[in-house]
Amino acid sequence: TPIQTTPDRLQLIHQQRTRTLTVTKAQALQQFKYNWKVATKQHPEVDNIHAKREAWGIFTDDLCRDGYITMKKYESWSNPF
Repeated sequence: TPIQTTPDRLQLIHQQRTRTLTVTKAQALQQFKYNWKVATKQHPEVDNIHAKREAWGIFTDDLCRDGYITMKKYESWSNPF
């Protein structure tokens, strides 16, 4: 049998899809530094500034795609490295 969707369920689905868990740049940077520290321990050969700058861009892109930061934050945060 097909799943029945009620108006209440539609509203809940909409709220879940539009909810943004706001992360500050300071929080994102703290998490990124931890991730970078772990990654460079596992792969010390990639510890250079160019790789770090690129990894920050990928990290913030993922935050935006997953809804943790807004597009405005993604576009306005400068690369700290």
